[in-house]
Amino acid sequence: MNKDYYTKKIDENNIVLDKVKSRLRIFPFLKLVFFLAAIFLVVATFQLGWDRTVCFIAAALSLVVFSLLYKWDEHYLQKRDYHLALQSVYTNEISFLEGDYTPFDNGERFINKKHPYSYDLDVFGANSIYHMVNRTVTHEAGSILAEKMSSIPGNEVEIVERQESLSELVRKDDFRHQYMALCKGFDEKKNNYGLIAEHKHNNAFLTSKTGLILIYTSIIITMASLLLAWWGTLPWSLFIILFMIQLFIPITFNKVLNKVGSDIGFLHKNTRIHADLLHILHQETFDAAENRNLKEALFGTHNSREALKELSSLLKKFDQRNNAYILVLFNGFFLRDLFLLRQFYRWKNSYLDHIKSWISVLAEMEARVSQATYMFNKSDFVKPEITDRPDILIDATGLGHPFIPKEKRVDNDILISKKQFLIITGANMAGKSTFLRTLGANYILAVNGMNVCATKYIFTLFNLFSSMRNTDDLSSGTSYFKAELERMRELIRYCRGHRHTLIILDELLKGTNSKDKLDGSVLFLKKMTELPVTGVIATHDLELAKLENESPGLFQNYCFEISLSEGEHYSYKIQHGVSRNLNATYLLQKILSEEL
Repeated sequence: MNKDYYTKKIDENNIVLDKVKSRLRIFPFLKLVFFLAAIFLVVATFQLGWDRTVCFIAAALSLVVFSLLYKWDEHYLQKRDYHLALQSVYTNEISFLEGDYTPFDNGERFINKKHPYSYDLDVFGANSIYHMVNRTVTHEAGSILAEKMSSIPGNEVEIVERQESLSELVRKDDFRHQYMALCKGFDEKKNNYGLIAEHKHNNAFLTSKTGLILIYTSIIITMASLLLAWWGTLPWSLFIILFMIQLFIPITFNKVLNKVGSDIGFLHKNTRIHADLLHILHQETFDAAENRNLKEALFGTHNSREALKELSSLLKKFDQRNNAYILVLFNGFFLRDLFLLRQFYRWKNSYLDHIKSWISVLAEMEARVSQATYMFNKSDFVKPEITDRPDILIDATGLGHPFIPKEKRVDNDILISKKQFLIITGANMAGKSTFLRTLGANYILAVNGMNVCATKYIFTLFNLFSSMRNTDDLSSGTSYFKAELERMRELIRYCRGHRHTLIILDELLKGTNSKDKLDGSVLFLKKMTELPVTGVIATHDLELAKLENESPGLFQNYCFEISLSEGEHYSYKIQHGVSRNLNATYLLQKILSEEL
């Protein structure tokens, strides 16, 4: 995808952002004018002898306008924040296209050295597959995406459904940008909805019809006393007494109110964002089955958007209880805290059991939006095709590593047949390890329904296990060789317990001497042929290539050749046969001649 696309989006967004900012500049002045006007009209009634009724009506109207301006100001502040977030979305994608992935979480917390393949194939960590694909903000969405990247689907239907879902989202670029911009507003430190469930007890009186009638009756009597005192029928002292009674009634519920406010009042911002996400999801039309299912889960039984919008409003009011003026005025006149508790209990009874699933569904869509955005940016990648041919695992043309920029990448063609073992030889730095990771990385993208770095990619579903990056562990007394043996034990157990597995191995038994290494490698590979396994093995041991002579239908030799005639030349192209040129001695001699 060309950077000009995002540059144009930034320019369009800046026009809207400038308009929003210009309106925001005038709201503080207008709010001040109408607030001071209301105060002046009240003071003028007593100090200047102006008509009381006219002044109080005008003051009330001024306060109404002030309240409207306050709401509009809040609305435009949210709109400004949204367009600033949208700006960030576009600039981050430009950074991605320039090869800078630092704006995105790299998933380092998901690194697991014991995983069948994710550690070896750079699935997590800096400049990893996850780092390239990930656009998630919430912890839930990040975990969902990590689970996708580190697991193989159970059947081909699931892969096809993922392809349809993501292909549809790729075409909905405005929806994806809106979704990502809204998600940028989340505060992950204040996102624990589980705290709502901890408030298990309800107040039967508050939630009952009788309780509601008594609350309204009290408010009507208090407001009536205010009007009658205004008209001179009743003394002001009676209204003041009733006002104070209503002010102190909620104090009997203060313990519960304060606990709810301190535990979950801060959730209101995140809940509002969830409600906004539900709003754009509700407006969007989906054809792909998986996307329709997500929408059905959100709106099929309950209106999740209205429920979370109501919760956001409630939680915001709980958060506002710290404002003493609001607390006194609204409780004294309207018993606000009692209504708050009543609404909270009723909301909890109606929707608490559903909120966890709603948040999970929104997180799933956030993960899909990440994947689709990566696919959108990699428009030169191809959609992989699942085949029902039982004899092949991967048939790829123009296969390259998705990390490497197109202008620097060398692509290869490869056919991996079922129950075959590819022995790949080559000099150091010739491209063997990169090719192994190319196979693994593209397969991970393919099973996740994403496009791959190739011009043609046909595959069948299989499991994956790799051994490329074993390390010693001095703290536990594990030597490199022991770590390698334990990895091979894990591989055997994995292959015995799963249907067909592709094993990707880089230099078997590096931790022992040459003859022992060769004998052990031959023994291991011959035993692997008895399991439902296909293998791709990179090695410097040219003797291992003789397995093709013993079993030509089972073992095939490939190599990455180099040229040393006029300095080192690396083609990075795979070809049939055994490597003829080695470079370790040549390169060492070059260093010795330069340094000594």
